[in-house]
Amino acid sequence: MGMRNLKARRMHRKARSLWRDGHIERAESLALRALELVPPVESASLARVADRVSVLETLAQFASDLANHSEAHRRCDDALDLLEKVEPSASRDEWCVALLVHKGNSQRLSAKYDESALTLARALVLAEQTPDSPLLPAGPLNALGILSKDRGLYENAGIYYNRALGLLTDHAGRDALELAAIYHNLAGLAHVQGQFIQAEEPARRAVHSRRAASPPDPAGLAADLSVLGAVLAGQERFDEAAAILSEALALWRSRYGNRHYEVAVQLHNLAAIQQAQGDYSSAEVTLGEALEIKRGILGESHPEIAAILNNLATVYSDTGRRREARECYDHAIEIFTQTLGEDHPNTLACIQNRHNLA
Repeated sequence: MGMRNLKARRMHRKARSLWRDGHIERAESLALRALELVPPVESASLARVADRVSVLETLAQFASDLANHSEAHRRCDDALDLLEKVEPSASRDEWCVALLVHKGNSQRLSAKYDESALTLARALVLAEQTPDSPLLPAGPLNALGILSKDRGLYENAGIYYNRALGLLTDHAGRDALELAAIYHNLAGLAHVQGQFIQAEEPARRAVHSRRAASPPDPAGLAADLSVLGAVLAGQERFDEAAAILSEALALWRSRYGNRHYEVAVQLHNLAAIQQAQGDYSSAEVTLGEALEIKRGILGESHPEIAAILNNLATVYSDTGRRREARECYDHAIEIFTQTLGEDHPNTLACIQNRHNLA
């Protein structure tokens, strides 16, 4: 068992290194081989389950990065099942919190919002009951903020983000890289509420932190550039926004290829700039590409599909294609209502757009 575990650890470290360098398929294959070397054991000892839990956590992260959220959820559950048989300790609880946050994020990204809320609430309670780890609640708080934003509960989102920001500032310092994720989310929250001027400072702070990071974090930088580009587009600084979003798109494509979820996100954002500049034919093509990628990843009935349909409808409306615009609005309203509810800001905005067309 010892030699097998030692070999598995080496494979695991190599897999994580390959993943950071963008060798996706090789990294995933090596991590799966490491998992095969570490059979499941039921034990009260954290040391005896640690190797398998660690590899499961890595595979969950790989799955999330590839937008395979059901797989990430399953890997988290497998790891949590092992940890639940272990005697409680600060180390065990910290690991459980991280896995619960990961699971809750996967549920949110699958539009399972109620399930995500329960998982993240469980993570926060456990984190707050671990007094020797004052930073631990920051992860669940940040995740609850994202969930609240996605559900249209913007005031709640701000409360969660600022609680996480306070914890990190007090205990990790004002220059901690972990703050980049909070600044990213505060910028995104201001953006979704149309507060584009207020969103610029936290967006730039996130990008600055990522550019200064060592080792480099291309995925984190690309995500932060995406938010900054969207914020600048909201200020109608379209040339700056397009350049920043193009940099983000190139980073995502270099790392994951042309069919990844984040590629679709950047295409969606670039289409909004093309439309704002009156280039409707390019906007239609770009939105169509984003829609095709996201349908392949998220399915037909995800709220992000509805968001693209709403934008596509506005392109049709701006070019006088009213019948096609009505069809897209109606489809988007149906999805928004089913997934987010009839009172969500996205649903109401889409209904208003449909009403304006009629």
